[in-house]
Amino acid sequence: MVCFIFYVRDESHVIENVVNDILQKLHLRCRTELKGLVGNEENCRNVEVLLKSCRVIGIWGMGGIGKSTIAKVLFAEHFPQYDHVCFVANAREYLLDKLFSTLLKKEVSATNVIGSSFHMRRLSSRKVFIVLDDVDMDSLELLEYLCGEFEDQHSDSKLVITTRDRQLLVGRVDAIYHVQEWKKTESLKLFCSEAFEKSYPERGYESLSESAVGYAGGVPLALKVLGSYLRSKGINFWESTIRKLSLYPNERIQKVLEVSYTGLHDLEKNIFLDIVFFFKEKQKDHVIRMLDACGFEATSGIEVLADKALLTIPYTNIIQMHDLLQQMGLEIVRQECTADPGRRSRLKDNEAREVIKENKVNQ
Repeated sequence: MVCFIFYVRDESHVIENVVNDILQKLHLRCRTELKGLVGNEENCRNVEVLLKSCRVIGIWGMGGIGKSTIAKVLFAEHFPQYDHVCFVANAREYLLDKLFSTLLKKEVSATNVIGSSFHMRRLSSRKVFIVLDDVDMDSLELLEYLCGEFEDQHSDSKLVITTRDRQLLVGRVDAIYHVQEWKKTESLKLFCSEAFEKSYPERGYESLSESAVGYAGGVPLALKVLGSYLRSKGINFWESTIRKLSLYPNERIQKVLEVSYTGLHDLEKNIFLDIVFFFKEKQKDHVIRMLDACGFEATSGIEVLADKALLTIPYTNIIQMHDLLQQMGLEIVRQECTADPGRRSRLKDNEAREVIKENKVNQ
C-alpha cells in the first residue's frame, strides 16, 4: 500500500510537469508579438542552414534590418523540439538568475548563479535553445558566460545571438550571418501589407508606393513604419510625406538607427559624420589619409564603424553606406542648429553655397 501511494504521487508529479511544459509551449507559440510576424524568406532560410550545422550562431546587421524578427521566427518554429528554451528579448537588461529561472521553470536566486556553472551542468544532458536578442557591450557578461558554457552542453543545443556589433561575435560564435536588405519584390509586399492590408498597391498609389519602397532601401523597419504611417491616407498626404522624407527622416526610423551612433567614441562619431558629408563612395585609403591628417586615427575608426554595420567596405575598397544611415547622420548635424546652417559643424555643397552667399550679402 505504501508503495502504491508513492507511485501515485510520482505519477501526478510527472503529469503536472508535462501539463506545465505543454502550457508554456502553447503560451510561447501564441505570444502576441508573433502574430502577423513577417520574415524575409531568404534571410530566414540562410540562418536555418547555419542552425543545422552550428551550435552557436550570430545574426548581425544594421538597426531595423530584421535581426530580431529572424530570431523570433526561428524560435517560434523550433522551440517545441527542445527541453528548455528561453528568448531573451533585451539582453542588456537580463540577469543570469532570470535566465536560469526561465530555463529551469523554477525560481533561481542571484546568489546561486554568481561564479558557478552548476545550473548549466544541470542542463548539459538536455536539449537547450536560447536566443539572446539585441546584445551590446552592456550585456557582454551574459554573452561571455553563455558562449563559454555552451561548449559543454548537449550536442543538439543551440544559442542564437543578435547584435549590431560584429566584434562582440568574433571568437565567440561558430558562424556569423550578415542580414541583407530585402529585395524590391519582397519589400513592396511588406510595405503594402502595412499600407493597404494586402500584398499590392491600391490603384493610383503604384508609383507612390514604389517611391516609399525605394526610400526604405530594403530595411523592413522603415517599410513597416512608412506603410503604417500612410495607411488610409489620401494621395495628397502621400505626396507631401514622400517630399518631406527627401529632406527630413521619419522620427521613429531615426530613433532606431541613432542607437548605433550614440554608442560610438567621439572620434568615431566625427569619422562617421565626415563620411556622411564628404567621403561616401570614396576610396578607403584616400579617406584614411585625409582623416588621419586631422588626427582622427581613421584606420581603426573605420573598422569600428564597419563592425557596427554603419558602413560597408566591399572588395572594391570603396566606402559605402545605406542611404537611411546617411540621412540619419545628416539629421544629427542639422539638429546642431536647425535655424542657422552657418553654425553647424558640417555643410553639404548646396548649404555651403547658401551660407557663403548670405555672408557676402551681410558684409
